[in-house]
Amino acid sequence: MQPPAEVIDKASVSTAPAAQFTDGLVDVFSDLADLFGNPRSVGAIYGLLFSSVETLTMDDIVERLDISKGSASQGLRTLEEFGAIERQVQDGERTARYSAKHQLKPLIVGFVRQRLIPRLEASSARLEILEALLDDMPAAQAKEAAWRLERVAQWHDKARTFLPLARKILGGG
Repeated sequence: MQPPAEVIDKASVSTAPAAQFTDGLVDVFSDLADLFGNPRSVGAIYGLLFSSVETLTMDDIVERLDISKGSASQGLRTLEEFGAIERQVQDGERTARYSAKHQLKPLIVGFVRQRLIPRLEASSARLEILEALLDDMPAAQAKEAAWRLERVAQWHDKARTFLPLARKILGGG
């Protein structure tokens, strides 16, 4: 139930849809970050920057998202590593201001380079360890485990083939 018209703050009425829009983008990008194994705060920061017409400081981000400075700092660093945001320091200022890049390509290339490829390389070492365990298993178990390991190795090889191709297509090296 709304208060009588004379009590409604005109500024809050005009910004309510804009705030809801920003909140919605923050939620969308938080969910996407979570889906790809990143902290929700990273997505929230990107969503806030993506929706903002103006550049924002870390303090602005902390205040608007109600997150700690540590979470904001780590999230901004992650987004910079992904190439998803730009950091600007204006002449005479010590405080950095941030803005989102509005292209999908830097996000994908950064995610592939910073997260997927290192994890894929780490999983190669794990697969080698698992293969070495087969020799110490009873024959029936070893046969079943070897079949399962072969399936995972095939998936792994396909991913190793696909990721460099995807990076090349996207121009990420």
